[in-house]
Amino acid sequence: MASQQKVTQVSRKLSNKIFQNCNQDARHLLPGCYFYAGLQIQIKFFSASSEILKENLEHWDWLVYDGFGQVVLKTGVGNTIDDARALAQVWTIEFLQGTIP
Repeated sequence: MASQQKVTQVSRKLSNKIFQNCNQDARHLLPGCYFYAGLQIQIKFFSASSEILKENLEHWDWLVYDGFGQVVLKTGVGNTIDDARALAQVWTIEFLQGTIP
């Protein structure tokens, strides 16, 4: 638990520094990601068909990485691509402001 807390603190500090300096280096950008406030966000479409449930499952996964693309800080799910993007961006701002652990 302590190591995850330390990673979170370091990620927040580094991400804030990257954001403040506007130094978003494309070398660190993971494929399919975009920079947002110094962190990297990736949105992925998920689709599966379930014969047992007789339905198709579709949603958009979102992942927030540190600014260097090394550590996944948070994941979540949205119903649409816009929903997933908005959820990831709101979480990013709250994370950087320290309003969430």
